[in-house]
Amino acid sequence: MADLGPKAIVDEHCAAVLLGLTPPELRWFSRVLGLGYQPESGDAPKIFFTYEELKRLSSAAAASAK
Repeated sequence: MADLGPKAIVDEHCAAVLLGLTPPELRWFSRVLGLGYQPESGDAPKIFFTYEELKRLSSAAAASAK
């Protein structure tokens, strides 16, 4: 993935808060839709999302709530 800069990505905790989802729900949507990425590092696994991915997650979460 191209270097998008610090403001173009959101970590999973912030994404969950913004979308009104719990972190497990967010991870489920992420896995099902194939969105988000995990940088390869020795730290605990954390998922990051671009704003475009947040938009797609928001649409999917809203559709599932109907």
